[in-house]
Amino acid sequence: AVVSTQSTGDTVKCSNLAAFAPDKLKLGFSQAMADEARERYKITAIQSRKMYEILRLRATDTSCPEAHKAYRLDVKRRLNKAFQKEKKAMARQRARLTEEELKALDATKTPEQQHEFLERSFLELETEYRKVIERMAAFVEF
Repeated sequence: AVVSTQSTGDTVKCSNLAAFAPDKLKLGFSQAMADEARERYKITAIQSRKMYEILRLRATDTSCPEAHKAYRLDVKRRLNKAFQKEKKAMARQRARLTEEELKALDATKTPEQQHEFLERSFLELETEYRKVIERMAAFVEF
């Protein structure tokens, strides 16, 4: 993912919305955040979730292990939804696969591989989000 000027601008806009207040960020992403971002700035729910994650990172004391862990788990839960969707789709497909295809499929996605993927994805996102936070400084003082 590349840090875009639009992401930075959208994050600055969302940072001024009541639904994205720092005390509300710690409670997790809410429908109110998605609704307010959509109504005020025509930002999609997926994009507002990204803005939430960036602003939550900014509001999180990453030197506090518990706070950083809570943030990390929140982001990883979202990332893990793709695996859950894939798992449901594969359960429907399994009835149509041969025994060899099933063995090959089972060998490709071990829980360890999923955890590694989630960790790698989280670290990449966190790096990108930190770049957005740095760029936000050009727009606003915090």
